[in-house]
Amino acid sequence: MGKIGLIIEREYLTRVYKKSFIIMTLVIPFIFILVGALPLLLSQIKDKESKNVAVIDETGLYSSLLKSNESFTFVPVQNINETPLDYYKEKQSDLYAILMISGNLINNPNQITIFSEKTISNSLKKDISSQLNPYLTSQKIDSYDIPDLKEIINSAQVNIDIQTVKWNEAGDETKSSAEVASAIGMASTMLIYIFIFAYGGMVLQGVMQEKTNRIVEVMVSSVKPFELMMGKIIGVGFVGLTQFLIWVLLIGAGFAILGIGSMFGSDASQLTQAELSDAGFMESAIEILAGVNYIRILLFFLLYFIGGYLLYASIFAAIGSMVDQEADTQQFMIPVTMIIMFAFYAAIYSIENPDGPLAFWCSVIPFTSPIVMMVRLPYDVPVWQLILSIVMLFGTFVGLTFIAAKIYRTGILMYGKKVTWKEAVKWLRY
Repeated sequence: MGKIGLIIEREYLTRVYKKSFIIMTLVIPFIFILVGALPLLLSQIKDKESKNVAVIDETGLYSSLLKSNESFTFVPVQNINETPLDYYKEKQSDLYAILMISGNLINNPNQITIFSEKTISNSLKKDISSQLNPYLTSQKIDSYDIPDLKEIINSAQVNIDIQTVKWNEAGDETKSSAEVASAIGMASTMLIYIFIFAYGGMVLQGVMQEKTNRIVEVMVSSVKPFELMMGKIIGVGFVGLTQFLIWVLLIGAGFAILGIGSMFGSDASQLTQAELSDAGFMESAIEILAGVNYIRILLFFLLYFIGGYLLYASIFAAIGSMVDQEADTQQFMIPVTMIIMFAFYAAIYSIENPDGPLAFWCSVIPFTSPIVMMVRLPYDVPVWQLILSIVMLFGTFVGLTFIAAKIYRTGILMYGKKVTWKEAVKWLRY
């Protein structure tokens, strides 16, 4: 362990003190905050110039209902002798579009058309619909000539609000939310997915670079290949954990400084207050968030985070030892990439059915469990399934490490030869 510890220290300090590591560690949170906050800020900047829309209402019933706003100015136009296209060309510099109503919209809702030389924005259609639909609905109801029909319809509308409550072992009730559970699961899955690819690839690049530079020949004269491989895997893993923790702290501090409310602007804040006028909503949301077992989720997240990385990093180290150039890694990386991608999509499909066969087996099989189990975890997975999954994950890592070490032992000292899968299998017998 002493030699492995020295290799871990070397790998960790060498990478952490690199300028690229320091720059990326500081820049990525800034970019993340910028990407998250900038669209929200820009979305509050509206086009100050109102677009003119000519309204040709052949029925004379609806043009007065369309009220101008800060985005669109509706200009009623009397029946014209020319075609809408000719009128548009004549007034092109002043018009954004022409709205033509050619029939009674109650019986013929399709008798309304927008003409323009370019594809119009969806906001114009929504604006027109939101102004005309309530009136048309009201007129349609009146046409049935049934007393108090509007009141009957309004009173008959019922929107159920389903509450979800779960019991703990003591029988106490706590509110739960499938949406919150799904969000937590997908966020954890994405982090593990990205970490495996990013830092597993770093292991592969490091092994391949040392092999190409012939540094490894000097190193294996004093340490065993297995110790070298394990030291590199664990060292890079610590680098990833360090960078990840710094990112979490900086991103959290950044959003805390900006403030959630300020990012949405004053208009959005007023809208939020109106929507949340019912104090019970906030109380319910806080109760749901308080009912999440964060300690349990964090504990197993770290276990699968570490186990998944170690499992795939050992594979990446073996692949890196088998090739001399990055282009040669494709034949070996494609199967590994397909397995990880399959695990990611299995996790997505498991959200709707976290106890189904796909979710169960993929959360137990070691090559997919680090990604899929995180989706199931917020849904209170039975303890025996968690124990089985963890034991199989780390057990497979140990067994796979010895296999990878045999490939690594031979591959790091082999140059100038394109290795095939068949050749790699032979190395296992040496």
